Amino acid sequence: MEQNTRKRKILNIIKFFVIVLAISVFACQPYLNNRLIYTHDLGYHLNRIISISQNLNIKVFPSFIHSRLLDNLGYANSIFYPEIFLYIPAILMSLLHLHPLTVYKIFLIMITFFTFITTYISVKGIFKKKEIAWLSTLLYVFSLYRLTDIYVRGALGEILCFVFVPLIFYGLYEIIFGENRKWWIISIGLFGIANSHVLTFIMIIPIILVLCLFNIDRIFNDKKRFLNLFIAGILGVVLCIGFFGPMLEQKVNDKFYVDGASLLSSDTIKEYATSLSMSLASNLKSGFALDSSAKENSMSEGIGAILLICAGLIICRKGLSYKENRFEIQIFILGSIVYLMTTKMFPWEKCEFLKVIQFPFRLNFIPTMCFSLIGAKSFYEIVTNKRDSIIIFSLIILLISGYVLSSVELNFNSKVYKTFEDVIGIFENQVGNLEYLPVDTDIKDLNLYNVNNKENTINFSQVGSKIEFEYNEDNFDFEINIPLIYYKGYKANLIDENGNKIKLQVSKNNSNGHVLLKSDENLKGKITVEYKMTAIQGICYCITDLGILFLIGYIIIDYRKRKLIQ
Repeated sequence: MEQNTRKRKILNIIKFFVIVLAISVFACQPYLNNRLIYTHDLGYHLNRIISISQNLNIKVFPSFIHSRLLDNLGYANSIFYPEIFLYIPAILMSLLHLHPLTVYKIFLIMITFFTFITTYISVKGIFKKKEIAWLSTLLYVFSLYRLTDIYVRGALGEILCFVFVPLIFYGLYEIIFGENRKWWIISIGLFGIANSHVLTFIMIIPIILVLCLFNIDRIFNDKKRFLNLFIAGILGVVLCIGFFGPMLEQKVNDKFYVDGASLLSSDTIKEYATSLSMSLASNLKSGFALDSSAKENSMSEGIGAILLICAGLIICRKGLSYKENRFEIQIFILGSIVYLMTTKMFPWEKCEFLKVIQFPFRLNFIPTMCFSLIGAKSFYEIVTNKRDSIIIFSLIILLISGYVLSSVELNFNSKVYKTFEDVIGIFENQVGNLEYLPVDTDIKDLNLYNVNNKENTINFSQVGSKIEFEYNEDNFDFEINIPLIYYKGYKANLIDENGNKIKLQVSKNNSNGHVLLKSDENLKGKITVEYKMTAIQGICYCITDLGILFLIGYIIIDYRKRKLIQ
């Protein structure tokens, strides 16, 4: 009997995963072809994947410097923009020798699959009903803002964050309202978001603080809840320091354009805010983030009518009270406030401190999560024949989503992207707005030379971020400009005529922002310059690795304890 029950459970799990995979493929069906969909940031993110893959091919791991960018001067994308999850498509590209766009499309299907899984697990953990979890997950996966991120913006970092945002809400609910056993879920969510997109991480922290503030009485009245919240926060810091530590090391060591030059003013952000009419739209439109009154083909900036209608169903529920439905009312209020913040109704011009998010519509991931939760729960509560109603509404969501996906335009910007095969050449040096370039760096100077004799350039060989050359000059002081953008971590050695290895002083050439080699002696020999892990990077990675091992160990031990109790 037990064996039959176990087999039935296994079959149900397999069936569930097959259905989820089918839905994930359906959600990505506009990409099931050999054509290109123009998206705003596609070139930037493809370059990240290609660069990691190329570094893996030459056995460089981890990938700190994207050496092929900026005419091989190297760009430290990996240090400033989290890339841990991009190793998945990069490894596929290296092992299977697939086209970068093919790998990108496969990766989107994988992201959608795991978004479905984490959302379903999270909502089921909160409401304890698989019907609500199913409906909420469909609303979330097929939300207009998420589809816009995929098919218009190409915002890969934000798309990845959709996998982990549900874990934040589930983790908070578990600590504040739930059994308070799986407190570590929020730590996993923080790790995932921190290693996907920095701005989303910055935006989610205030949301966590607000929900904690809403429930400060429950937290402080129960010492165990407070303790577990504190431990989850500490573990979150430990898991995230592997990314933020190395990034902060660079920012302390130098000044970058991201520290000021790339930020928009609060008045400019007000212009990017969504008009109320656009925020109510439900079509998946291409274009850019401009008001529809200024440009007819502006992108969709709302979250879709389905989510808004579903969230509004909360007013139709009978017996709703703050005492019994505290969490639901809180997330409805939170989602509504943040949704209004994305519009021109919010006084952005008076909120200078919020300009870091650049585009107000970026906040849409919060009402998308909140309204998916409350919308599914409210629908479940007001319908009578729950099973049939959930099935019918699920089919309606899929049909509407299929119609929305059919409006995705292939190669709508043909002047920029001509053919599938030409795309990589066009993307060759797309590095965003050079946010992570040290201020006053000269990206036109591609020569290696002694700074006291610039006219006499020196030949060199380069593999990745590693440069080798022979130096035989003795008429000038030993000061050599290396055609690599300076980031803390470059090391250099010289092998002299006697085979002695001499460590060279590495610093920044303040005249052009490149790597500068110095020595008090006039040395000769073979010089090697390459990027190496710094001490702080190594320490931060070890701390995060230990945190991951602790978390895995704790989960295993806790699971075994529960099994013994049962």
